[in-house]
Amino acid sequence: MIRFIISRLLEAVVVLFIGSILCFAFIRMLPGDPAAAMYGDQLLKMSQADQIRIAENLGLNDPLYAQYAKWLIHVLQGEWGHSYSTGEEVKVMVAHAIEPTVVLMLASTAIILLLSLFFGIVTGLHRHSFLDHAVTIASFVLMSLPSFWFALMMMLFFSVYLGILPTSGIGTEGTGDWLQHLIMPSLVLALSHIGYYIRILRNHIAVTKEKEFVWALQARGISEKTILYKHLLPNASLPFLSFMGMSLSLTLAGSVVVETLFSWPGLGRLSLKSALAHDYPVVMATILLSMSVVIIGSLIIDLICAWIDPRTRGYLLKEGDR
Repeated sequence: MIRFIISRLLEAVVVLFIGSILCFAFIRMLPGDPAAAMYGDQLLKMSQADQIRIAENLGLNDPLYAQYAKWLIHVLQGEWGHSYSTGEEVKVMVAHAIEPTVVLMLASTAIILLLSLFFGIVTGLHRHSFLDHAVTIASFVLMSLPSFWFALMMMLFFSVYLGILPTSGIGTEGTGDWLQHLIMPSLVLALSHIGYYIRILRNHIAVTKEKEFVWALQARGISEKTILYKHLLPNASLPFLSFMGMSLSLTLAGSVVVETLFSWPGLGRLSLKSALAHDYPVVMATILLSMSVVIIGSLIIDLICAWIDPRTRGYLLKEGDR
């Protein structure tokens, strides 16, 4: 098992390395001048010699591979550079932005788990019931509507009509104010993905319920509650957890839209603002951190699946002993 974890960590390093190369190359290919982000309209008033000198100081005239090598060496040394737009240290900016994003993702994940587990289990156990049909329709509706639409509708209803929730910011006047600002962004992020989770869990509960081993347990007089918690859920939760690991990237991508619409000061909003300003160091830092979150999250999900399912655990042990 330890060998498996080490091999997965090495794979994660390789994926991060390849992903950083691709992201660095694609970002550098974007149109625009990062020097303009630093000096704004003043750049147009400078002489051509001064513009060339600024580009040289930023290393923008070096070959692309040389720019990447220099950036990578600095990152490995813990130097993420400075923002082209503000001059602030990138690691300081990222440190301030990562906590709101983590809080938003944890809150939305908690909502997804609570609602999808409840509705997925109930509809899976009672197929073709009225509740099953209603939840199925609602799931397809949630899967088809974009997150920005949810955000606008919630702002219109809770903020404009009812006036009970704030539309933007993170809240600075205590826990109550902070929770009020968190409700709508977390709900929007959760509702944008919850339909997939409900359908996956519902379908696998329904299929597993018809397996022969479940009939055998029922014939032996085992209670329905024991069958559900000890047999149905462990078998049906594996694809549910696997999808959760794969959808981490989608959740992070959705957080960009949500954080921008609600002015939530997280990594997604910081990444978008930096990309529009051609602030290369900040963009690369946010992308690298996002990739790390997805890879580490996928590894944790794999280990949880191995802990739940003995067959998967045995396979991983064999893989680790090779």
